[in-house]
Amino acid sequence: MLLVEATINGTTYYTSMEGHALAHYWDSHIISFDPPQYQLSEFYGGYVRPGFGAVSFSHDLFASEWPPPINIVISIYYTATDEASKEFLFAGVAHLTSISRESIEYEFYSPSYTTTVADLTAFDDTLVNVVTWFCNAARLNLILDSTYSRVVSPDVKFTVSGDQIAINLLSEICAFFTHLFYISDGTLYLIDMLLDAGSATITEFDYFPSEYLYEVPVAIARTANYARTSSYPYGQEVSLATEFIDTEAKITAALDNIIAVMNLAKCNLKMPFIGSIPTPGKKLSWTDTSLGQDTDAYIRARTISYDFENEEVVVEGEGVLTAS
Repeated sequence: MLLVEATINGTTYYTSMEGHALAHYWDSHIISFDPPQYQLSEFYGGYVRPGFGAVSFSHDLFASEWPPPINIVISIYYTATDEASKEFLFAGVAHLTSISRESIEYEFYSPSYTTTVADLTAFDDTLVNVVTWFCNAARLNLILDSTYSRVVSPDVKFTVSGDQIAINLLSEICAFFTHLFYISDGTLYLIDMLLDAGSATITEFDYFPSEYLYEVPVAIARTANYARTSSYPYGQEVSLATEFIDTEAKITAALDNIIAVMNLAKCNLKMPFIGSIPTPGKKLSWTDTSLGQDTDAYIRARTISYDFENEEVVVEGEGVLTAS
């Protein structure tokens, strides 16, 4: 169930799409809620950015706060059981867009990161240590969780050219080394695209048919100085503007990893809200019996949309299909 804490003029209100008598009473003040989502910056990694839309409240939420304020602070949770087990999803600011007889409409915005990295800043360390530097209180001010980063962290060596927005630069660095990261509740989670960030098996799959996609394969991945080819004699070319390491062997290894990730099968998976909800990097496995032959499949979650109105999660990611 969706649980939303709305802080209005310093007072926290507990709201949901239906009334839930938990530790608090979560009143049914939410009329509609556009699905929030995580969206991967590049197919091969980078910042998994949160995306939001509109939320529609009933007038009753503002009975003691009339007229509705221009902005309110919102924290979004999900639980399948009780309030103590609720899982944090997103937090941000909602901005008032309209007041009508039917509802009060707000547009939801995630926190922004505007810190910059100065021209000629030099990096010469491992990826984990570089991300730690970005997470410092003087920059992004986040806690780093590198549990699922690469066991041997890639070396990073380059010098910044021109002032850069820190979060965007970090996204490019991580993507080059096939890592993703997402930010949740003050923590930056750094995840190797080649590893599983936890796993779950879906047994309710038959009720949520999915679509398997095979993109045009990557034939060549290149930087300004080096290029690597895949096993496909045809397909697209991927170009990376910056080399974030300075040796040929390490650059070509990074390009090989990008090719490996991008040339896996893709899946658009619809699944119910069951148990622990998926987060970026998590491996999801199931058996599909609807394809004429039983097929074992898995993907690693990359783009995730939480559709609370239809009680389903839509997950996109790359993975593997095999005969059962």
